[in-house]
Amino acid sequence: MATPASVDYFRRLSAAVILAALLNAPARADQKSEISSDITVHSKAVGPALAVPPPAAARPVIDEVLDSLPLGRDGSGTGPETVHVEADSARVAGLFPEAPFLAFSPARVRAKYDDWAFEVLDKDKVVWRIGGVGPARDDLSWDGRGTDGRLAAAAGRKYRYRFTGRRGGKEFKVESDPVLLKSFSRREYQGETRLEVGAPQLFTDGSALLAETAEHYLAEIAARLSAADAREDGTYHCEYYAAAPKSRIAKARAKAFAGALAADLKTTSDAVRVTILPADRGGESFAAFVPVSRGPSLRNE
Repeated sequence: MATPASVDYFRRLSAAVILAALLNAPARADQKSEISSDITVHSKAVGPALAVPPPAAARPVIDEVLDSLPLGRDGSGTGPETVHVEADSARVAGLFPEAPFLAFSPARVRAKYDDWAFEVLDKDKVVWRIGGVGPARDDLSWDGRGTDGRLAAAAGRKYRYRFTGRRGGKEFKVESDPVLLKSFSRREYQGETRLEVGAPQLFTDGSALLAETAEHYLAEIAARLSAADAREDGTYHCEYYAAAPKSRIAKARAKAFAGALAADLKTTSDAVRVTILPADRGGESFAAFVPVSRGPSLRNE
């Protein structure tokens, strides 16, 4: 008759034999071991991935991202890669800034490419484009002109640039965030200086009431007109680019603009002549034209 001690001994022996058999048994093909499952859960994704940095225009960031692209190494890879950077908004932050309004230095890109294109866009519409073969050598900038050479920029609109490099059927893009061009100054072909400001900076939305920001722009326009030579007839020429030139609100805004500017110029509203034109550049804006200076020797004493 077995004693309690012997029974306990045989139970332990049986458990050990069974455990050894389980550990030495081959794994089934449809089962994953605990180790393989752990690798599957914690392993990293295979293959390089484009890390899009937070908006920044620093050269090291662009270099770091573009150097990681297959295009930058040997021309292999699939599909275009895009890097987003922050444009220099300080360039157009003041009252009536002069060109260039957007600028990009190709020296910031070390990725290899055989040909390139630099474009300025208003939303998805290309308003200006330039390109070339081989590495771009000079800084690229936009002065507000369109591809046809005419003025394309409109105060109150947002613009961004896009630099594209291509090699072996592949390409990469460096795109800037949109920059709001609230106002700008530009020398016209006739020698006059255009001072253009977006309608949203002058009027509240959908009305002819002056906005709080209007005072700063009107005062600056008046100061520059006052410092320039007066026209022979003593008038001041302005233009209003309106979405609906014949509408009631367009006429009311033109009248309000003339009255406010005349007050700053200390003259009558009749002296400020505002011509209402279609907004064919995409946004509503006002422009005042500073006459060409005739110089001291040509002035009538």
